[in-house]
Amino acid sequence: MLVALPGEFWTLARKVEDLFKLQVKTRESLDNLSEKIEQLERRMTYLEASQAQVITEAKAAASAASTAVAGAILSDTVTRLTRLEIRMESLPAPPDRPALPSS
Repeated sequence: MLVALPGEFWTLARKVEDLFKLQVKTRESLDNLSEKIEQLERRMTYLEASQAQVITEAKAAASAASTAVAGAILSDTVTRLTRLEIRMESLPAPPDRPALPSS
């Protein structure tokens, strides 16, 4: 039994050594994962900032487009009203109504 004791200590020492190696590998893996998570956090922060800028630019573009459309509609409306006024002035006045005042 005393002869087997050093062999058991040797086996136990090898298992402890394997556990230490496993701990080192685990620590390295955790450090790598931690670094990758930090990179992802930085990337997310950058993307969130970029998204805010894109939204701001999209709102500005939409505002400019709506202003341009409204301006075109108003211009078209004024042109059509002017044409209608010109046509109305060229028509003879009905007998029971006075003529439109000319500008």
